[in-house]
Amino acid sequence: MALLSTAAAPALADTVWLRSGKTAALPIDNAKVIRVEGDEVFFTTSSGREDHKPMARISRLRIDDQPAFNAAEDAFDKGDFAAAAEAYQKVAQSNTKDWIKDRASLRLLEAADKSGNFNAAVTGFLELLRTKPALASKFKPVIPRGKNDQIDKAVADVNQAASGPAMKDEQKTVLLNYLVDLYTAKGDLKNANDVLQRLGKLAPGQTDTPEAHHIQADLKLSQARQALSQRQYAQVEQIINGGSAIFTDPQQQADALYLIAESKAAGAGANDAIAQKDAALAYMRVVAHFKSVPGKPHVADALLKTAGIEEKLKNSTEALALYKQVAAEFPGTPTATTAQQNADRVSNALKQSKG
Repeated sequence: MALLSTAAAPALADTVWLRSGKTAALPIDNAKVIRVEGDEVFFTTSSGREDHKPMARISRLRIDDQPAFNAAEDAFDKGDFAAAAEAYQKVAQSNTKDWIKDRASLRLLEAADKSGNFNAAVTGFLELLRTKPALASKFKPVIPRGKNDQIDKAVADVNQAASGPAMKDEQKTVLLNYLVDLYTAKGDLKNANDVLQRLGKLAPGQTDTPEAHHIQADLKLSQARQALSQRQYAQVEQIINGGSAIFTDPQQQADALYLIAESKAAGAGANDAIAQKDAALAYMRVVAHFKSVPGKPHVADALLKTAGIEEKLKNSTEALALYKQVAAEFPGTPTATTAQQNADRVSNALKQSKG
């Protein structure tokens, strides 16, 4: 009977849910995930044929011998991001398979961000850094403003990771870049400057690879953010323009142009209409270049800032149009909420002036 039961037991298999366009993800049943190379997941289908797809197109995975990972994937798929973040954090810190740890770390970053758990996102970032520092540099958690208790914990975690004996210079460079941003966010410019000095000794020099360029560009962005926080507006543009050749990643390009716009806006005098218009033009360059890029990086904020400048210049009709554009194109976001409130205020003011 025992032999019969063993023979009749169904073979365990994986399931890969593949996203295609705007349609719901379709499951590929009876598959078997065999490896991950770069951003590609390789698996065999039920017919035994090997296939591979970009990780970004795979909305969900179920692996036959990974119940904890499957529970995290299920929670993420259902939109229970708090539960997903908690589950992914356990997987990222305990699983022995590198590709599952990488998937869990990336998903932890996204789930933690959506559930507002900044420190869990930092954990995902640090776990991803252990195996893929260049990829981790692309997914640094957004730093919350005005929440210094959370930032302090992140600073401690990043410092601890950076002091690890197994950390390579490439990994330390990514960590210290992020540490500069953390210190800058809480207004600790002294420590931010000290870290920048350490970075100058670690950043890869002439290594001519896309990964090295990305990390070098991150360093330039950290230096520019630090200059902006110190009101050294001309230096912001010098740093960005001096490293323009290494800004090849769209997100980093958007960050760079947005920092230039921010420096122009911050440096423009309240009564200097020409400088204000120059800042508005810089913001609109961000919109023009990145409105068609996935995620539209900085586009909503750039439009909102441009509208504010138009309002300062007494161009109420133009400001109203821009506020309405943000509210319509980015519904459900805090930026859209602010834009709608401003649109209502400007609209009421225009009606009163005509009445």
